[in-house]
Amino acid sequence: MFTKAMAGAADAVILDLEDAVPPAGKPVARAAVADWLLANADDAAKPVFVRINDGELGLEDVEALVASGAAFAGLLVPKAETGGAIRCLGVSLDAAGPRLADVALQPIIESVAGLYALAELAAASRRVGRFSFGAGDFVADLGGVATPERTETLIARAEIAMRSRLLGLAPPVAHVFAPIADLTALRRACVEDRALGFGARSCIHPSQVEVVNASFGISEAELRKAREIVARSASNQAGGAGAFQMPDGTFVDEAVVRQARAILAQAPNLPGAKGSR
Repeated sequence: MFTKAMAGAADAVILDLEDAVPPAGKPVARAAVADWLLANADDAAKPVFVRINDGELGLEDVEALVASGAAFAGLLVPKAETGGAIRCLGVSLDAAGPRLADVALQPIIESVAGLYALAELAAASRRVGRFSFGAGDFVADLGGVATPERTETLIARAEIAMRSRLLGLAPPVAHVFAPIADLTALRRACVEDRALGFGARSCIHPSQVEVVNASFGISEAELRKAREIVARSASNQAGGAGAFQMPDGTFVDEAVVRQARAILAQAPNLPGAKGSR
């Protein structure tokens, strides 16, 4: 199963030790993940992350991975709420020395407490580069009700995206989309989350990857328009003009030009950062 996931179109792969594994199966799952990483990580064509458990089980996961000698790109930390827990994980990784020096920690925000601890979580370790959002657990903790419109998580999603920007982190990763067969709704959710400032989405089924990649990626049409905006802006400024109107009627001021430059800045990374994991 792990090897099949690596062959897919997602930009990264997550090996799950948390929700996908019953309590009695944790030791066996740790060993299976470590063995696979030892056999395959050096030749992996894409980053491999491990989603550990929360609390003491998570520390046991990390200790087992470190002791195994396995290499991996990062750890997803569920139910992240305190900087202390993130620091402990960082210390465990530091103990491995240079081998795991670049391993990232990605806190998953799944509670109100986690939402209000974003700055603390980001400051807890140099390894924290971005957040993920876990909508299901968040709504349960909130005491809310999940709706197709996802209005119950709108404020949280916006807060995570804005805080990520303020803290200098990479755009956050959107939550998994449970209705696997509803690709139309998935596409709508991706468009909404990208508009909020999210940069990727976790997938729970291979059928979702194409939609997620297309939604979070930058299309050729977007690139063409961005290039035209930047070129026209440079020409206008050289002639002493400021804001202008595109042939399609779009009014362009400096804010629009900055957005266009941001799109072009991502172009060298395409298609390798389309957004699915």
